[in-house]
Amino acid sequence: MSGSSSDTLNEQPLHKHAQQTVGMPPTPPSTHSSRSTSPIPTVDASVQCEQQNAQKKKKKKKSKKSAKAKEAATNNAQPPADDDRPPVLCISRNKHWRYISSYHGPWLQLPMELLESLLVLNLDPATLSATDARLPPLPSPQALPPQANSASGALRHAPPPPFPTPKPGKATPPPIDPGVFRSVTSIRRLIDEASELSVRASSGLSAAALGSLRGGGSNVNNSPWATANSLGINPLGDSGGGGRNVAMSAMRVHRLRALAVQKLATAYRTDEIASSVMVMQGGSVFDDIAERVLKVDPNDVDARYVHFFHEKIPSRQLAESTTPRLLDELIAAHPQHLEFYRTRGIVHCFRDEFAQAVKDFTYAIKEARALRRERTSHRNNHLPSDKHHGKGSKKKGKGSGAKINGQAPPSGTSASASTGDPPTVEGPDGEPLLLHPSVLPDAPEPIEPQCLFLRAAAYLQHAIFLIEDAILRLERIRKVPSVDGAELRLCYIENSRYGGVEIGNPDGPLGKKDGVKLTAYKAMLAEEDFREQVTTLVRKAMRDHEKFLSHFDTLEGPTPFGGANADVAQRTEYAFLLCEALRPGSQSTAPPPETPSMFTTYHPLLVESHFSILLCHLLLGDFPALLPGFIRTAAVVDGLEGYPVFLPPRSMAQAEFMEVLERLAGGWRNGIQPHSLSRANSKLAEIEAPRSPKAREVECAPDPPSPDSDRLASSTSTLPVGINGSSSSARIHVSQPPSGHETPSSAADRVDLAESLDCARILLAPVVARQRSKAEQNAIEKASGKGKKKPLNINIPLHGPRVEIVLAWLGAVHLTELDAVC
Repeated sequence: MSGSSSDTLNEQPLHKHAQQTVGMPPTPPSTHSSRSTSPIPTVDASVQCEQQNAQKKKKKKKSKKSAKAKEAATNNAQPPADDDRPPVLCISRNKHWRYISSYHGPWLQLPMELLESLLVLNLDPATLSATDARLPPLPSPQALPPQANSASGALRHAPPPPFPTPKPGKATPPPIDPGVFRSVTSIRRLIDEASELSVRASSGLSAAALGSLRGGGSNVNNSPWATANSLGINPLGDSGGGGRNVAMSAMRVHRLRALAVQKLATAYRTDEIASSVMVMQGGSVFDDIAERVLKVDPNDVDARYVHFFHEKIPSRQLAESTTPRLLDELIAAHPQHLEFYRTRGIVHCFRDEFAQAVKDFTYAIKEARALRRERTSHRNNHLPSDKHHGKGSKKKGKGSGAKINGQAPPSGTSASASTGDPPTVEGPDGEPLLLHPSVLPDAPEPIEPQCLFLRAAAYLQHAIFLIEDAILRLERIRKVPSVDGAELRLCYIENSRYGGVEIGNPDGPLGKKDGVKLTAYKAMLAEEDFREQVTTLVRKAMRDHEKFLSHFDTLEGPTPFGGANADVAQRTEYAFLLCEALRPGSQSTAPPPETPSMFTTYHPLLVESHFSILLCHLLLGDFPALLPGFIRTAAVVDGLEGYPVFLPPRSMAQAEFMEVLERLAGGWRNGIQPHSLSRANSKLAEIEAPRSPKAREVECAPDPPSPDSDRLASSTSTLPVGINGSSSSARIHVSQPPSGHETPSSAADRVDLAESLDCARILLAPVVARQRSKAEQNAIEKASGKGKKKPLNINIPLHGPRVEIVLAWLGAVHLTELDAVC
């Protein structure tokens, strides 16, 4: 399966639950997103779905037939070829959208008044300005859905540790990104209103009658009509209060549906992922609403856009059943709507058309920045003269303002953060509180970071797709769509030339060093031009992910995980244990907190972006930069808190990164050897024992002699300044391309290769220790013979086929060079 499909959230619920209305919306199944050698035509799939519906109706009519007639019909009729095909489940297109599980949360069910109140508190800097420097108490979750998993829920609802305070003169970042918070609030209101309009159009109820039906009981928002009905009075004159005596006209029904479709289109343009999640809450109320509007007005732009998301297609066959033709027409008619470019770019990614996807995302980013620049300039031109340059400041020349070309400046997300006096509001005790740049009017619109993230994902998917395509050509196998939509895994391929990726082989993912398989893979994947093409795409993905993360500020405390006395190996072990506990579906417990957690503005895609950068480091083979990046990522993810609006996200990149570490620890003998920081003494002796120069260079590198040590030192000790004088969440990773040994490929540079190998061993050491601990525990339980049956673990693995693709790339390009180190 290509990188396009592997990036889909692989939760894979049962098909029979795909269209049920439950408390939490079902996560769409993984889609077969790669174009195979023999794809299923769109017309055939739709015809097959229609034939199934027609067959169900025909079965009801054919009720009585004699036995002889049935036998004659069976003998004479020839069974069509389509009868041999298994039934195809058809679900709406929006259920296939990626990252849907990242947007689950109580915002789907909270009352609108409470959600809007939380939005106001999120924008108020006094919310997190308490004297005890702790998060405010959360509302009672009695009416809220339970956590997705108990381990993550226990971690998230534990008493929050004190978070670091911003530096003097710097603003406190909001708990949740204001852009995404405004988006989900607006989406919730729009879709609720659209749902009410759709119900009215279908049932013929007036607004007052529908409100009386929904507002009965002990609801605090009861209307006078509901109160009268509860007292037995029927002021509407309805017979039994069940509807109108006079049926609605067809034109009025159409207008109600058209207005509902207009609200749905506005919601999808705001954020199509969050809107898809919210629409699933409505069950079948929106199934054919856009189609009904199009029957009356085929040129309705909003109806065409909504119908694109609600159209029924065969499950797990989005790429084969979707073309960008409709979006091309919408863009040609309305080129000012950047949201259409975003949606078309997503469709191109599903179809493995990454160059066109990048083009659409780039255009949307460029235009969004230009609009923000013009908006800021227009606002500044209408300000009084003393507001332009601050109080008492003199007008400077052109050199006073740096050209940002619409991009977010390095010190914040708002251009006004660096011009004039920062805006303030009055605090609870009368003290002035600084407003964070992300809550100001000239902050970036949500579509800008959305497209940055999507373009980064497109670059990474493109690199993964190229690697997988080369492996399939090498193995001489063709990828065809399976009946059940299962994805092709390189570790389970049959009738191939070399057998694909191996699991548990101590020689590595591709077998012996002198084996035929490793030689063939190395000749194909390590070829200079192909390697440079993949490396360039991975670097571009890292660049865009870091730009996306730069929109969210981070407050940092002391050195995470052990402080300054702990070496990099101890901090890596703590980071692994923490990530393992935060992993969705994990049954392990988190280690006790040692230092105050970092505080970062929450965004649903933040975890996915952080671990995507770690996957990029793996593809580059840059283990010296991967170590500090992994430590900082664990600290940032541990400090994320989206409750009471969002639930903890189920990140596929996180599951894939952790799975790659597990596979390497169980299938690469050279990577699990003792590293330079391993000790046989106690923990105190480990801290006090003198470290080797190489170990100190890997850990902090104050005056490193090599470019890689420069990157390692800058990422662990000297961090770029973010909005508040603290590091931005994007700055925890290095964006400069590796130099000296960009992917440790030079066999002559033995020092760099030895450093990379030592860092890889430090990274895998806690993984090996956890695997051995689990094996010993299982052996003890088996030997004890208690006979107690354990509850079945039905957690479906989140990782997709990208795990095997990354392992194949590592085995052919990087591990062979590291194994050559003496």
